Order: sequence, then C-alpha cells, then structure tokens
Amino acid sequence: MARVLDQSDGLGVYTRSLMRQLLSQDPDTRYVIFLASPCCRDLFQEFDNAQTHVMPARSRLLWDQVLVPRAARRFGVDLLFNPKFSLPLFTRIPGVFVLQSCDWYVNPRNYPWWDNFYIRLMLPLYCRKASGLLAISQTTLDELSRRMHRRFTNTAITHAGVGPNFTPGRDVGALAFRDDYGLPERFILTVARVLHTGHGSLPAYPGGNNERLIRAYGKYRQRTARPLPLVVAGRGVEQYLRAHGFGNAGLEGVRFIGFVPNERLHAAYQLADCFVLATLCESFGLPTLEALATGCPAIVPATGAGPEVAGPAARLIDPYDEADIAQALLDVTGSKALREHLSHEGIKRAQSFTWQQAARRTLDVFDALWPAAPTAAPASATHT
Repeated sequence: MARVLDQSDGLGVYTRSLMRQLLSQDPDTRYVIFLASPCCRDLFQEFDNAQTHVMPARSRLLWDQVLVPRAARRFGVDLLFNPKFSLPLFTRIPGVFVLQSCDWYVNPRNYPWWDNFYIRLMLPLYCRKASGLLAISQTTLDELSRRMHRRFTNTAITHAGVGPNFTPGRDVGALAFRDDYGLPERFILTVARVLHTGHGSLPAYPGGNNERLIRAYGKYRQRTARPLPLVVAGRGVEQYLRAHGFGNAGLEGVRFIGFVPNERLHAAYQLADCFVLATLCESFGLPTLEALATGCPAIVPATGAGPEVAGPAARLIDPYDEADIAQALLDVTGSKALREHLSHEGIKRAQSFTWQQAARRTLDVFDALWPAAPTAAPASATHT
C-alpha cells in the first residue's frame, strides 16, 4: 500500500528506501505495489519481482478500504503491508503496518479536532486488525502504548536508515550546492517543517517549534561577537515566520533556502559547522540521523526519539527552553574540540542505522506471519 511514495517528506523517503531494500533482499517474493497516482510508477522498474498498479481515488479512505482489498483479491495477495498507519478492515488477508508517529497524542494542537478524532477512533481499530506491527522507534511504541492504554504484541522496532549519499567529507556536489544556494563559508543548519506534508487541507504545523528556535538563535547572536548565520532548509518557512510576527530584525542572520530534495540535502550537512533541530516531537528524527552520518555536529531535542537515535553522539536540548537552545549553539559553535568529538561519535553512531537492517527486521515479521497467511498461489508468495 504505497500511496505515500508520492510524498517528499521523511515518510516518502522511508517508504522508497525500505521498498528498494525489500525488493533486493527478497527476490523470490512477488511484490504488487499499489499506487494512488502514476508519478512513481517506474520507481522500481529494475526489480523483476516488482509489479506496480495505479489506482486513483477520490479519497484516502476509499483507496484504503475499498480499492486496495478489491485489487488484493484480484492479484492473489497473501499479505498486505502499509508503511503508514492503516489497513483494510474488511478483508481476510493478513496485514502489517508501521507505527510511524505518536504526534497526535503528544501534540494534539498540531492537528484540527476532526483529525485527532479520526486517529483516536481508527488507530486502535487498525492495531486490532493488524496481524503484525512495526514501530519506527521504541519511543513511539512506548508513547502510544501509554497514551492508548494498550499493550502491543507482535511488534518489531525497525528504525530507519540513511541514504548512501549521506557520508562524511565534502564531495564535488557539496561545492556546487554552496554556489547554487549562495551559502556562506560557515553556518549553522536547520531543517524546518511548518506544513503538514501530504495534507494540503490541514493548517500549519506548530510542532516544528520554529518560533522558539529563531528566538533562541537571536539570543545566541546577542551573546557572541562573531555569530554564524543560520541557514534554514524547508518549504514555506520564511512566509510562515513572517506571518507569525517575525520582521527583519527578528530574522537577522537567518537565510532561507527553501525546499531541498533529499538527493542533495547531504551537501548542506557536509558544509555546515553544526546542525540544530528543535522540533517538539520526533518519532524517529531522520534529519538527526542524516546529520550524524555526514559527521555534522548535531544539536537535537532530548524529547521524543532524539536520545534513542543520537545516544551520546549529539548535544541534547530542551526544545521548550530558548535559553538552553541558545547555550547549545554557543557551546558547539564556540568549541572546535567539541565539534570534532560530536562529528566522530556521530559517524560511529549512524552506522547502527541502515536500510538493510530495517528491511531485514521487516522481513522477519513477514516471515513469522507467513505460515498463517492464506496462500492464493503456492508457487509464488506475494507481499503488497
């Protein structure tokens, strides 16, 4: 159930990367990949075990609950897999999905009332329907268990990985990236989120905590004689901040470079003096892992999965405390020794998170369910 392949956010990166590894590691299984639009139809064409089928729909609910089970029966599917949090409720085909976030429970104000109502109503139903569950982090699983008053079973922690382009050192692409985006010689990098990616009808996303980060950066500038500029990557961030009361004075030293495709984002990390992330709830934190893998000294939240992903390889902050964020910026930018230490530890830490490992853990769940799956075609097992 791969309609999220279209998304340019972390969930889209997760799905594309995981699918490539599943197809590579499991060549004897036939994968039928259901899409909601044709834009990713050829994404896996080099894999002989991949078959794509496009099914446009007026709504996601119709796609999930009607079109997918109908197509699954037609294609003789033995097991349904959704990288996001839903499954068809009225089908006998076993299903697995990924618990990607606990954000609705931790920060409900990020969403309109009807979205929060939908999650609280439907997520427990999807969990009961699932034959097996995957969780993007132990933090997410524990938080959902606590908030939903539910003990999860048949669940595996998969984590995420990082792309092969996220490596230490500066390659030729990094130098071109500096010229293309007009970046200064030294800077602090952040990857910001102000919108609900993939949900055009939803309001802005305050959980990005960009207001506190910008105010903390202002405090950092006041406390050092030679402040580094803050480079902000992300769609619509400047417009969001100006709409929320920030003028030229409040944005002094801040440079907005807009959305950067994941294929080029590694260059920003390679060029930066350090990376800061101040979001309120990271269920995994792909930007954190990307910074670690490139050797970019990282400042990340002590909330959510920040400690689980970064461990001792990052400077942890309280994202609700502007003074703490400012102090972290002062500490890291002001100490070459600290930056070298964080860079070294980050590279080592990132080696524990790979897409190969995430795929292997996912396949282990599939394999554990296989004896219970009703086999429609004994000679050719099928995952979707």
